[in-house]
Amino acid sequence: MPAWREFDPVSVPRLLNRVVVVSVDHEPLRFRYKLIGTWITRLAGRDATGRELDATLYGDRLEAIVWTYRHCVRSGAPLATLGSIHFAEKEWLTAEHIYLPFAGADGRVGTVLGGMDVLDGDARLRDRPREYEAILDWRK
Repeated sequence: MPAWREFDPVSVPRLLNRVVVVSVDHEPLRFRYKLIGTWITRLAGRDATGRELDATLYGDRLEAIVWTYRHCVRSGAPLATLGSIHFAEKEWLTAEHIYLPFAGADGRVGTVLGGMDVLDGDARLRDRPREYEAILDWRK
């Protein structure tokens, strides 16, 4: 797992508007937005930069939001998903998400870099049920 200090998000400027940077606290396990791209804040209708991912921010959608971050912390491995958008009142949108864990100074996951792209309207997705959500395995 690469260290966060080895990566500079500014090195990929054309992607910055579609990424989130989430810091990880381990005891207890908590997540906080360090950066949210402008395209994502427009889609969500708010900017939650600096806020903790908790029930005050997401209500009953919290578990759908944080399970990906928990998975990255537990596995220390990248994760790609395809499914509904849970962070906004737009679950009719289908998106691909990627989550990339980075090590902190103590060697544990300290930061997760996430990115997304909306696929709604793609002919491949028209007949897929809205409940469809999957972990994408690009190693096959």
